[in-house]
Amino acid sequence: MDLFTADLHFGHENAVRFDRRPFIDAADMFERMRELWNARVKDDDDVWILGDVTCGKDIRAEGYISQLRGRKHLIYGNHDRNIISSAQAQALFAECCHLRYLQSEGRVLFLSHYPIADWYGMYHGSYHIYGHIHADTNDVYRFMTAGERGQHAFNAGCMINGYAPVSFEELVENNMRFREQQASRKEE
Repeated sequence: MDLFTADLHFGHENAVRFDRRPFIDAADMFERMRELWNARVKDDDDVWILGDVTCGKDIRAEGYISQLRGRKHLIYGNHDRNIISSAQAQALFAECCHLRYLQSEGRVLFLSHYPIADWYGMYHGSYHIYGHIHADTNDVYRFMTAGERGQHAFNAGCMINGYAPVSFEELVENNMRFREQQASRKEE
């Protein structure tokens, strides 16, 4: 099964505070996310991490990634420089790349860390899965969720998806629920 997640930021103390993540600190965040991940992911599942495994040049990804089940694929994010420069870290992934098209359960998926305004097959039923914006509701969020684009583009950020990798169907459901919550907050 293909599963998706993004913006893990393992070892990043400020991510707990910035994202208002429900964890005490970075150690607690990793421990709880590891438990959620390993309870959910089977060894033969493919987990697509859409960037930002860790954050900070002194945080080594190997110790985190080696504790997580499944075949892990990394779409590089802006905080993955430590993985890009480490053959040892890259060896823990089935593949590492900047962008990826994926055929999954009869769907064409375009995977990137960054939200992209237009992608191959956008008007012909393909989907875009991205990270980077966390749970922000800024201009990029509004653009990506508007009109037809919003029906085919989904944020894989872990904070929207229960801090565990999710299936495509769960990704869509979680994004729609997040959008509804944001819309109702706006009305208040």
